[in-house]
Order: sequence, then structure tokens, then C-alpha cells
Amino acid sequence: MADRSEFESIALEHLETVYRAAVALCGNRQDAEDLVQATFVKALERFDLFEAGTNCKAWLLQILRNTWIDRLRRQKFTEQALPIAEELIAEAPHRDETVWSNAQDLLENFSDQQVIKALSQLPDEQRLTLFLIDVEQFSQEQVAEITDVAVGTVKSRTSRARTALKKKLISYAKQMRLMGGEK
Repeated sequence: MADRSEFESIALEHLETVYRAAVALCGNRQDAEDLVQATFVKALERFDLFEAGTNCKAWLLQILRNTWIDRLRRQKFTEQALPIAEELIAEAPHRDETVWSNAQDLLENFSDQQVIKALSQLPDEQRLTLFLIDVEQFSQEQVAEITDVAVGTVKSRTSRARTALKKKLISYAKQMRLMGGEK
């Protein structure tokens, strides 16, 4: 168990990662900021349950995911639609070294509007899974734990998300000479 006084040094170093994941889920900065704040409040409240030496980033992302799901359920209950402002995703802070791990996916980073548009069209589960696998470099087992699904589901979501993105981006990739005459 971790001591609450260690929260700042252990958990806050992952603030940027949690924020990027929140933007990927919410689609806009204001909702993402609210989601991150709620995530860190819950994490602080439960920090005495966190096991020191374990993966704090994964623990925080699991709290983020659960908080997001709770919000979606509440919104569904009140029948409010969630607006997506894809142009704001590009403005989310990110490190220069954040790159997609698989060049065949035709994704270089989140700054490209075509990629952002294609990402925003993915279902939430696929978008989060792809973000955790390809951007945050979590293993499939870690993503399964964070998202509370089987490893096979993670593999399936990742595959479906990559296939969908490739279909959406193939003509753009040819224009940018990122790929040859593949179909």
C-alpha cells in the first residue's frame, strides 16, 4: 500500500499521459480536463489502496476508463449527446517522441487532421485500445487489465481499429506518398 503523502511524486508524473488518453476519449479539451480532474480526485481518495511498486500509469488509466464509462452511463440516462470537436484533439499536449509504433498503420502522430478525423470516427473502445497499445506502448495484457476485458478482445479491437483506419486513410496515404500502389 502506498502512503498518501507519496501521491504527488508517484501519480502526478503520469498527468500528461492521462490527459492525452482523456482527450482521445472525450474529443475535446474541456471534457478531457474535467475527466482528468475527476480521475485524479478518485485516485487520491483511493491512493492508500495502490500497491507501491506496481504500474501507477496503468492504475490511473483504469480509473480514467471507469470514470469515463460512469459519465457515459449518466449521460445516456439523461439522454444528452456527447459532442466531438475533432479539431481540438490536435491541440492536446503531447511529447514529440509520441509516435505510432506500426508504420503500416500510416499514422505518424496526432497532429495530422486526416488521422484525427479517422480516429474520432472509431468506436470509443477501439480508440482507447489503439491509443493504449500504439501511443502509450502498453502490452496487450496491460490493456486488457486497464479496460477490464480479455486479451483476445484487446487483440480484436486493435486489429479492427487498425483496419478501419487503414481503409479511411489509404487514399490520403497515397497522396502523401506514404505508400505505393497498395490497395
